[in-house]
Amino acid sequence: MLKNKRRQVLLVGGSVIASTLLSNKLATAQSSNPTMNSTTDRDAIINAVNQIAIMADLRNWDACRDAFSDRVATDYTSLTGGEPSIVNAEDLVSGWETFFSQTFKVTQHLIGSHVVTITGDTATCLSNFQAHHVYLDSAKGTWTLGGIYEHGLIQTPQGWKVNRMKMTWTWESGDRPN
Repeated sequence: MLKNKRRQVLLVGGSVIASTLLSNKLATAQSSNPTMNSTTDRDAIINAVNQIAIMADLRNWDACRDAFSDRVATDYTSLTGGEPSIVNAEDLVSGWETFFSQTFKVTQHLIGSHVVTITGDTATCLSNFQAHHVYLDSAKGTWTLGGIYEHGLIQTPQGWKVNRMKMTWTWESGDRPN
């Protein structure tokens, strides 16, 4: 019995060593290959994307705005029709602030399963999302939708900023706002 435990420990220990060596090799490859994702950039990109959702839910509009570049290409056509557009980030966030305050009591935007691709000073982050909205008018109940976001980002002296957002709506529950 003791011999089996020693073998298990050695196997686990060997796996840890192999995993550590592989991680070190990947880290070295990433630092010497600018087209590979660095952990720091990847984390900063995901934080910028998450910042939009959580700060909108907290109604911290200045922090929400801070995640964007000055101009943002938006595409909500899968949900609303129309055409994609390019807007000032101030106008985009101000529009959200007005709409949310007049329509919803509370919101919760969950975003995850991020897949990040970095190419030089630009990046793309694909993410699943689910957005839950509770109406001010309790008789209306709630509206929840889900789908995929594609965020484009640029690296600036202030960090990674979102300059493109495309929402692909895949499902919803409840009534859409008028």
